[in-house]
Amino acid sequence: MIPAAARGTTTVSARAVARIAQQAATETPNAVGTVRGTAIVRGQRAEVSVRLGLPWPADLGRRAGEVQRHVASRTGELTGLSVRVARLRVVRLQRPTGGTAVFETTAPATTEGRVPRRWWSARPTPVVVAALLGAEAAGLLTADMASVRLFGNAPAAWRTGLVDRLAATSPAAGSVTVTAAAMAVAGLWLLLLACTPGLRKRYVVAGFGAGRSIALDRAAVASVVRDNVLDTDGVDSVRVRVGRRRVRVRADLAFGDRAAAREQAGAAARAALADCRLNRPLRVGLRLRTTSTWDPSPPVPGAPSADAPDSVPVPVPAGGADGGAERKESP
Repeated sequence: MIPAAARGTTTVSARAVARIAQQAATETPNAVGTVRGTAIVRGQRAEVSVRLGLPWPADLGRRAGEVQRHVASRTGELTGLSVRVARLRVVRLQRPTGGTAVFETTAPATTEGRVPRRWWSARPTPVVVAALLGAEAAGLLTADMASVRLFGNAPAAWRTGLVDRLAATSPAAGSVTVTAAAMAVAGLWLLLLACTPGLRKRYVVAGFGAGRSIALDRAAVASVVRDNVLDTDGVDSVRVRVGRRRVRVRADLAFGDRAAAREQAGAAARAALADCRLNRPLRVGLRLRTTSTWDPSPPVPGAPSADAPDSVPVPVPAGGADGGAERKESP
């Protein structure tokens, strides 16, 4: 009988791990909408990144942590690999369709080590373009030199012409200066891309270390702020623009005191950002303007509407002093 160690090995592809991680994420009650996942497999270890939506209002850090733990344990159980969910990207936040949502607050988990300020991009497009251009130039030069050395062919016309032009051109010539300037600009651009993060539209949620991080998209943050400000009394419409360090809110007031509504809307926007538990706090800029039909006094419950009649008929019992006629009283 062949021993188990000599029967071969089972390899799980990264695509299969990603599919299993997606399915594991959908099994949790916290996942909302379409779930996407990517995976990198290195031997018996796998690193998974998940993209999904979360219900809101809720403690985003706690719910996201539950998704991370479930995806890691479930994927590891089904694949036999040691799985680590390195990144969980929240692309949107959705309110429940029915019932009342309960907001559960818990303190963010304490982690050791430096917490990442922002997700970094691998910059695949500039890297691929630079690599292809360099590979093409090196390939052409290598092919021409091999043709000359191995088969005794004459050098290619483009190489001899390039050498002649370089030999006859002065270093102070305009073409040399332009070429050097273009190469310097390209080099500075690549250095800038290498030293700056590229994922500027995602904000890291506090409470997670560098190995496990959770991020919110700007659109998700904007939807949370918009929904909170819309709950302000008298606010008719809200527009939110989320920047790198500031959230700009534009609200239209239909009725009510302007100063009180401004204070309430600002507090609602700041509370929404606090609920997101972002690693880098964002400042709130609020602009409140009144609509063309703005009424400074809020409507009183039970008060008659503007189109109600000034008087209503009140019937009088038969045989009264008015001979059974109807009497009108002002409300």
